[in-house]
Amino acid sequence: MPQTDDQRHNLRLPLELKKKLAHSAVDNGRSMNAEILARLEASFAPDTAREIENLLRGLIGLNDNDRAKALDLLTKATEILSKR
Repeated sequence: MPQTDDQRHNLRLPLELKKKLAHSAVDNGRSMNAEILARLEASFAPDTAREIENLLRGLIGLNDNDRAKALDLLTKATEILSKR
């Protein structure tokens, strides 16, 4: 067996959680290990929704005209991003 830098760790999981992970791994086409790693990595990713919420707080102080312009720009930006 080749040596790697990956560390092994025994992990105790409640049976129901293990079943959920197993089903999710199959659904995502991953091994159990890959599913656990993907979920752990995702938990450290920035919370995009929270970042957007914080950015949008700046709209509160805008007047109606400026708020409408900002909404139009956000809508156009969203349309551009959704095409990618």
